[in-house]
Amino acid sequence: MREPTRQDGAGFELWEEHVAAFQVFFLCARQWRFSLGFGSVWYEGLDLAAVDVAMRRLGVPDERQEELLFQLRVMEEEGRAVLNGAG
Repeated sequence: MREPTRQDGAGFELWEEHVAAFQVFFLCARQWRFSLGFGSVWYEGLDLAAVDVAMRRLGVPDERQEELLFQLRVMEEEGRAVLNGAG
């Protein structure tokens, strides 16, 4: 098992290969697509156009973008569970 190589002051750890995905996710924190209905909100996922802009702004190389998208999907699924009250 790999040892984490970076620790954030907020008390969680990131492996170095996940830092860029976290940065993109953090920049897109307000870029969720959602549905409204009968007094409720359902968070569906991140706006991929915003994800693309965040990657370009952070200078993520083209050859890493596919890898980051898969990492973001994992983070997005966990975020959806929390935001939609299932986590």
